[in-house]
Amino acid sequence: MRRGFSLLELLVVIAILGVLLALVPPSYLRWRAQAQVEEAARSLAWTLQQARAEAKRTNTAQTVSITANGWTYRGSTVTLQNIQISSNYTGFPPLSVTFNPPYGTTDAPLKKLTLTHQRFSDLQRSVHVVGVIGKVIVR
Repeated sequence: MRRGFSLLELLVVIAILGVLLALVPPSYLRWRAQAQVEEAARSLAWTLQQARAEAKRTNTAQTVSITANGWTYRGSTVTLQNIQISSNYTGFPPLSVTFNPPYGTTDAPLKKLTLTHQRFSDLQRSVHVVGVIGKVIVR
């Protein structure tokens, strides 16, 4: 009785593994890029919601300054890697979103911020600051 694998069987298994491993990195990179875009969109939305809540709580105007690669709020700057921010707002960048007391309202109509991955331009998420009420929506 023969034990073990023949050289041909071993080569076939290695070839199959090689093909499978060649398919994995592009899928993983795209998945990771999508996760980065979603994380950045959630973080921007959270910062805008925090500024709105602070405007209500402290009865003072709160401003978030947004640029093409990040934002600044209360002296803290977030710089995004591999992600660009674009906007429907005329004159962007920069863009300042100010939430006014006592209800956390904004001074302008809808502001749509689109976050796009630089390598995979079809990966996008949008953050909307809805007009006067100042509600923040991630799409």
